[in-house]
Amino acid sequence: MALGFTILVTFLIGSIVVLIYGKYYIKRIIAPLFIVLIADFLLLYAKLVVGDDILTLIIYLPAMILFVISLIWLLVILVKSFVRKDSKKKIIAILLCIAMTTVIIYIPSLRQEDKFKIYQDEFMAVSDAIFKAYDEGRVSIGEEFASPPYATYDLDRLSTLFSDKILNKMKKVNRSAGVYTYILADKDVIYFSFGAVFQSISGIAICRNGKDPSTDETLKSRFFDGNTSFEYISNGAYHFSDGL
Repeated sequence: MALGFTILVTFLIGSIVVLIYGKYYIKRIIAPLFIVLIADFLLLYAKLVVGDDILTLIIYLPAMILFVISLIWLLVILVKSFVRKDSKKKIIAILLCIAMTTVIIYIPSLRQEDKFKIYQDEFMAVSDAIFKAYDEGRVSIGEEFASPPYATYDLDRLSTLFSDKILNKMKKVNRSAGVYTYILADKDVIYFSFGAVFQSISGIAICRNGKDPSTDETLKSRFFDGNTSFEYISNGAYHFSDGL
């Protein structure tokens, strides 16, 4: 869904600029327009699609370089347009292209809580499967699994516990939401960990049976640095964090 939105927005920006500038004259700005559209796509992809914070930063770098290159190029064309006294439509098209990319730069990235809400069905399906495996005595409290396709060393174990449908949902929350590890923290709590950044770790805690993890002091000290905090998101879902 987020990827489709990213492609659609990039296409619309390009189409609007072409329509305003004029398709018969677009050759004058086709190169910088193409570069800026690549930058737009990368920025939106990093903000809305990529789940991993480090990968997001890695994508930002080439996106910003491309934007600066296209910005300089478009500004040169803009100055020439003023000198030649080109039509206002052409000037507006160039300014609009720069303005829309600038807006994209300042659009905030999706928070972990936002990604949970977008992929809530996948989160809940995976948590239900893990809870079911626990209820059937096939997994134990404290057991954790690395999410495919990020890691495959737990894949054999996961394949014996869960259906292909659940494994595909795990892959989706890894790729799209940035979940790296699933931890059965309590008989009623599962951690969907987004991994560690420097000395901090965070993720989504899915709870059942009315469990409020913020009131369980034992749970707070069971994993990580022992000072886990929880923030309510929705019924049965909390954002957790630990570390600095």
